[in-house]
Amino acid sequence: MSKESATQPDYLVAKFTYNKQDDTYTCPQGETLQTTGRWHKKTGRTEQSGYQFKKYRTPACKECPVKHRCTSRPAGREIDRSEYADAVEENNKRYQENPQLYRTRQEINEHIFGTIKRQWGYNHTNLTGLEKVNGEHSLIMLVYNIKRAINILTVPDLIDKLKKWKSPYKTKGVIIFRRVYLSLFKDLIEMNLTIAA
Repeated sequence: MSKESATQPDYLVAKFTYNKQDDTYTCPQGETLQTTGRWHKKTGRTEQSGYQFKKYRTPACKECPVKHRCTSRPAGREIDRSEYADAVEENNKRYQENPQLYRTRQEINEHIFGTIKRQWGYNHTNLTGLEKVNGEHSLIMLVYNIKRAINILTVPDLIDKLKKWKSPYKTKGVIIFRRVYLSLFKDLIEMNLTIAA
């Protein structure tokens, strides 16, 4: 995707075609933009959020009759292609083929992350390392699911359902699970009553 794409007309950006076999772009005028093959580093806020990209240019821009519609750069149009561009293009293609499926996914999933990030303020993790972050994320999701269950069922109904639940798992683990979560819900009720008083 072009680094100038934010300021250029969409129809023009979309008409630059990437040729995977020879690693070039073809512009709407039929000229070929080539790369030296050198990877450049785009830095992010953190070391992990940066990425690499290649630059594509053509000397034909200088003589192009529609250069003014394409770029304001004196040297001509320059396109940056991220190392992740193939994955982005595949995702865009899947989205264009199934827009309703993606809309449904947004309706079902995206509000969960919006709630956790915007309302609860979890826009970063406090721990580092995949195992620890997965554990932290699992706890956040557990709390979200408990709050959602409370909103849908109310606390007394949820406790009643947990008491009546017939588990397919080993008995010892289920007894511990029930004991821990029932005491947790009782503590939640007492805390809510204390706050309400």
